[in-house]
Amino acid sequence: MIDRNLVDLQYLEEVLDNFSKATGLHVAIVNKNGESFGLFETAERCEFCRYIRSKPSGVEKCRASYKQATQEASKWEEPYFFRCRAGLVIWAVPITLRGISLGSIICSQVLLWKPDRFFYQELHELNPEVNDFAELERTAGQLDIISPVRFQAAADVLYVTVNQLMKRDLHVLENVETYKMQQLIHKELEERKRQQLSLVKEGYDYGSYLQRERSFLRYIRLGDKPRAEKSLHTLFIQLFVKSTGEQVPIKLRIIELAALVSRAAVEGGAEPETVMVLLETFNDRINDCQHLEKFFSHMKKFVTMVLDQSVALEEKKYNGLVNEAKAFILENYSQAIKIEDVAARLFISPSHLSRLFRQEVNCTVNDYITRVRVEQAVELMKKPELSVAQVSQSVGFQSQSHFAKVFSRYIGVAPLIYRNSLS
Repeated sequence: MIDRNLVDLQYLEEVLDNFSKATGLHVAIVNKNGESFGLFETAERCEFCRYIRSKPSGVEKCRASYKQATQEASKWEEPYFFRCRAGLVIWAVPITLRGISLGSIICSQVLLWKPDRFFYQELHELNPEVNDFAELERTAGQLDIISPVRFQAAADVLYVTVNQLMKRDLHVLENVETYKMQQLIHKELEERKRQQLSLVKEGYDYGSYLQRERSFLRYIRLGDKPRAEKSLHTLFIQLFVKSTGEQVPIKLRIIELAALVSRAAVEGGAEPETVMVLLETFNDRINDCQHLEKFFSHMKKFVTMVLDQSVALEEKKYNGLVNEAKAFILENYSQAIKIEDVAARLFISPSHLSRLFRQEVNCTVNDYITRVRVEQAVELMKKPELSVAQVSQSVGFQSQSHFAKVFSRYIGVAPLIYRNSLS
């Protein structure tokens, strides 16, 4: 389901309902997984589609088609036309907010040409689970036929409409985010007052802040968006409480943090020129900002865009292979994984994966695995109950001496010295 805080779904459904009545085209709102919902979840489909969906795996076939169309539309940021898995031409209009894909609008259940023997031959090949081909052909013959020009025009009109709607919702979202940040800060302050806890006892000294900041920057370097965003919220609240809401120190810390984020993102493989442009835009906005919550809102947007831009490049060029490889490594770094294991998981050759990593992340696969292991080791070092040897083993190093050498190269000091510096 698309978050109703992000998109005015009721208004979008009304627009699509009127569009469907005016054009006679069937439409559906789907999420990134190809699942339709809302007003159009139970909308009447054409007889052909009802017949296909009544067969084993028929609904799943539709969902897979919608998911693929949504992914492609999001990649190219424009209406995407293709043949669905039942044989019909469909198109998808992307629903995006700040470059993030939320889903798409699917328009289908028509033909662009009169069915001929080649069409029916392909129909049989695409639907082997159907036994009654005569019935399949009959329902296909009932489909409306519209010209490609009319089909393209309908796609363009809907694309413009959705873009205007998303621009409006973006303004609404900014107000929602500001309100949420106000609520988080207020809740934290009230909780601290209720428990009568001191700043230091609660971990709101700058030493604690800098420690959390280091963790946050590690998530940026690793491209771990969920943990980076969660960590950023914690930093915001801690910074506000420690600064007692004073704008000047908060503004200075936010500007400083943005610079650190940009460098961490580049170290993680983001394109330097793009990141610097985003940083300049952020600095211009923050300098003109007068409200405290807006500082946090602009910072959150900046972090999201920095993390998304490198992922978007990977997906457009290589269907997210590098991103999938990163995810696999993050899940299995504690095991004895090698480039061959990662490549096998993605069904590509190790040499091809190696080229992709050098192009997109500017390092080798093994370098990335090592980087992840060291970053995780730094986190585990905070647990005094774990020895250096246990930390080494937990993050996938087979030899403690090798771990010490690698850790020293990345962090600048030996593991034991680093451990002692935390006490």
